[in-house]
Amino acid sequence: MAKKSAKPSDEAPPKKGAASKSDAAVAERPSAYVVFARRFRPNNFAEVAGQTAITGALKQALNTGRIAQAYLFCGPRGVGKTSLARILAKALNCLNGKGPGGVSDEPCNECDACQSIQAGRALDVIEMDAATNRGIEEVRALRDNVGLAPAELRYKVYIIDEVHMLTKEAWNAFLKTLEEPPPHVKFVFATTDPNNVPETILSRCQRYDLRRIGPADIVKRLKQICELENVQFDEMALSRIAGLARGGLRDAEGLLDQAVNLGQGKVTDEVVRDLSGATPDELILDMLKDCAAGQTAGVLQKAHTAIEAGADPEDILASLTERLRAAMLARVCGPDTPLLEGQTHLKEAYVDLGTRMSDDQMMMLIQLFTAARIQMREVSQTRLPLEMALIRASKCGDLVDLSKLVGALEQSRPAPAGPPRPGGPAPTPGGGQRPNSAGRPEGIAESRQAADAHRQGTVRGVVEVQPTAANAGFSRPTAPVAPPQNDVWSAVVAAVRAMKGGVMLASGLNYAANVKLDVNAGTLKLGFATEQLLYKEPLERAEGRASVQAALQSLFKKDFQITIERVSANSGERTIIGAEGFSAPASKTTALPTRPSTPLPEPHQSADDSIEIDCTEEPDAADVEFGDAGELPLPTPPPVSRTESVPTQTDDDADGSTFAQRPAVLRPAAFEKSTMADAAGPVDVKTVQDHPLVKLVLKETAGDIKRVTRSGKKT
Repeated sequence: MAKKSAKPSDEAPPKKGAASKSDAAVAERPSAYVVFARRFRPNNFAEVAGQTAITGALKQALNTGRIAQAYLFCGPRGVGKTSLARILAKALNCLNGKGPGGVSDEPCNECDACQSIQAGRALDVIEMDAATNRGIEEVRALRDNVGLAPAELRYKVYIIDEVHMLTKEAWNAFLKTLEEPPPHVKFVFATTDPNNVPETILSRCQRYDLRRIGPADIVKRLKQICELENVQFDEMALSRIAGLARGGLRDAEGLLDQAVNLGQGKVTDEVVRDLSGATPDELILDMLKDCAAGQTAGVLQKAHTAIEAGADPEDILASLTERLRAAMLARVCGPDTPLLEGQTHLKEAYVDLGTRMSDDQMMMLIQLFTAARIQMREVSQTRLPLEMALIRASKCGDLVDLSKLVGALEQSRPAPAGPPRPGGPAPTPGGGQRPNSAGRPEGIAESRQAADAHRQGTVRGVVEVQPTAANAGFSRPTAPVAPPQNDVWSAVVAAVRAMKGGVMLASGLNYAANVKLDVNAGTLKLGFATEQLLYKEPLERAEGRASVQAALQSLFKKDFQITIERVSANSGERTIIGAEGFSAPASKTTALPTRPSTPLPEPHQSADDSIEIDCTEEPDAADVEFGDAGELPLPTPPPVSRTESVPTQTDDDADGSTFAQRPAVLRPAAFEKSTMADAAGPVDVKTVQDHPLVKLVLKETAGDIKRVTRSGKKT
């Protein structure tokens, strides 16, 4: 027996040692790792980031006892819907609450109720996933359990996530229970798609829409996590993580967890870029600088480098758009604007980019890159829209400021040579009529066709038009007399144009429908018709008014009040009051170069009483376009007999007499036709007859061609 008993005693130590090794192995086994997104969930309302309005409303409801039977939390992923539902469940069941019914506006997280809910072992807080429990059977089981009293807590709370996944039948079975549950039951729903929740359910819940969390709040939360975990970090890296998260705190915490692992306890911007495949900010800013400088080859090479490094073309366009937006905001609102939250490390780069591009250029590039991103969804080769957009973006330096272009056109447009003829429209301020338009000022050759014919013609001829009795009352038009100019208003417009950015303002003053300037009262009233609103807007701006007021103050040495209003019609009135004795200050102006205009040849009278017109032959009469009869200032005479006596005229017009005051001679039509045929010579009579200008002159004067002679150097 002793021998037998000794054997177990001998074997006992090895068994004890084996047990000790097993315990050591269990002790050395690493515990399950909990990611940042779960470990750092908010435990009370104060820790919920970016949802101040919603947490304030819930705390006020808990303090006053106005607690609804059902709540619906809506919002994108990772903004705190489920966390907020758990905090609400803890506040309803906190044992240290002092509110109505024992609830607390902030859970203590120390009592048994709060700790059991936080650990997920509370029997009376039921969390369901509607994606897997979406049928009518699950809802029926829930409805049967609702009537049971809570096992250990004050309230039984049902938290249903992704509630929009429930079927229509399940919702119908849930309606009555949701509208009138027992007093001890509260429902909290969470969904990312509230549009798929029936309206009958929405009307039975208090809905709260959680917004995306701002970059500043995300960066603040990430800093807290890094400090608690003793992780070294770069400010730029956290800002990039916040931008990549797109408003989701859970996504940001997940990226931070990965960056800590890859960086071996140190979070740097390079590590974050490697994780996300994002293009470095320096490369994006260099690409925009190349676009501003017109370096097409350089920007394409940098895009190729980014793509070869693993960047996605669509992400490159998104980064370009975001950096342009930030640079434009820094230019307009200043580099310290809160609109650039989370991007403080790039302030200097944004200011530098704002000096290289104008606002119009930045907006054009933003529209260009946005359109390219849309095109990427329709093509298989995503690099093509990116490269096309970059090529066009590199031409942004060719963009001309619209205000400067309009001002240059206004200054280069020739002024009207005289008053409009009766019945024609009034000339617009700041320029003459358009070519080939009714009411074009007389004496100005603006016809493109006539100018082209004069430049391109190789055969010059003299077409003599025989006056007949039909044009007996016609007198040669004299040179128009320019209307008197308003020196006071011209001085005001010139003073405004001399101001910085005053070209558009001066155009607006010129195009005003009516103007009333009262120097004594110090007021200026401007009226604009509906079609002149383009010129009204610059004057309505604060800087525009200030420029006009400064110009008036420099001229009249007093302050002025400016009133701008809309009028129904363009009257063209210019009323100046109290400017007697005003003299415009001498100014030195430089006229812009204008295209020389080629006037039409002036008619003159030959010795044989026929009108000779020096005209130019066009190669193709079909290419010439003329307007109506109002293009030439010739009256339309009544039809008369061709054998009537007509007045004659000599080359000497010094006496100023008209055709009707001179003796007449008879010119039979048969004689004229025969003379035309005999004198034609080598020149084709038909070509002259078909010439559009000759046709128009013959029509207006009711005359015939008498003789065609050649006077050009070339045939």
